[in-house]
This record gives sequence, C-alpha cells and structure tokens, in this order.
Amino acid sequence: MKTLALFDFDGTLYSKDSLIEFTKSTKGNLRFYQGILWLSPFLIGLKLGILNNEKVKIKFLKHFFKNIEVNEFKAMAQDFAIKKIAVDLNKKTFQHFLEHIQLNHTVCIVSASCGDWIQPWSNQYRVSFIGSELEIINQKITGNLTTKNCYGIEKVNRIKAVYKLDAFDVIQVYGSGKGDLEMLQLSKTQ
Repeated sequence: MKTLALFDFDGTLYSKDSLIEFTKSTKGNLRFYQGILWLSPFLIGLKLGILNNEKVKIKFLKHFFKNIEVNEFKAMAQDFAIKKIAVDLNKKTFQHFLEHIQLNHTVCIVSASCGDWIQPWSNQYRVSFIGSELEIINQKITGNLTTKNCYGIEKVNRIKAVYKLDAFDVIQVYGSGKGDLEMLQLSKTQ
C-alpha cells in the first residue's frame, strides 16, 4: 500500500510561525518589534481581509531582508534550521512525521514559508519540501517571491505538480491553519 504523508510546517509540525521566529533570530527582538510596528497597517489590513496574505508577506520580507547578500542569508537560515527548529517542534506531530519516515512512506513538507530555513532541517530526514521561494537578483534577496505564496489552494496546485495523487492508496494530511483547508481535502484512506 503506497502512502503519501503531507505535513504543513508552521503551527503543525513546528509549533510556531517559522518566518516570525527566523526573523526574530536574525534581527533581534528590538528590530523585529520596530519592524512589526512599521508593518502594522499592513498586518491589520491582512487581519481585516482587506489585504491578501501574499502581498503582506512580500512587504514583510522586503522590510526585513531586502538587499541581504544571498550567502549571508543562507548562512543565517542554515543556522536557524539546525539550532532552533528542533526546540519548537510539535512533539505529537513530529512523532507522526518520524513514523511515516520509518514506514518508508513518501513524506513531504508543504509550507507557505520559504525553504531556505526549513530545508536544511528537513534534508536530514530526506523528505521533500514544497514552499514559497525567494527571488534573488545579483546575489541579493529582493523580498519578492519567484512563486505564488504556497498557501491555500496554491498548496494543492503545487502538490499536484509534483505528485500523481492517484498513485497513492492513502494520503494523510497534517495541517492546522486556514491556509491548509484545501490541502486537508486531499486526505484519502483505504
């Protein structure tokens, strides 16, 4: 029986929001909260449904990471992934994650967050990653995305672009937020 296990990352496998935690880790709390204050009109617009998730994410990424050299950014992301992620894993969901790996199921993390700070962690488990991707021009982070934000229906679109879902007898989906609702509908049991 062929099984696909799909895991959302933020708030599901990882108990926090990895973009927030990565930003705090790299910028420090003072600069982070100053940035949040500056971004507050956009964050309020997001909460009120006036602005969409992708536009606000790009504002956030540009504010904190625009013009950072890609090598410096990747080093910060690697450091965060290796030193910080394990501390805040959701232990129950992580146990399911490990069980799927031990059973040789196809396992994929599907996240709206960028792979830069998740893949160095997920690579140690040899699982796939699908997520948002940062634009790099002249070896610098621009803050823009090269893909659509991997959120909501975009998660399903990206999963279907990688996996032939009919090839799996069972699809188990782990998600906890409104950005996971469409992905949760891919669940299939036998």
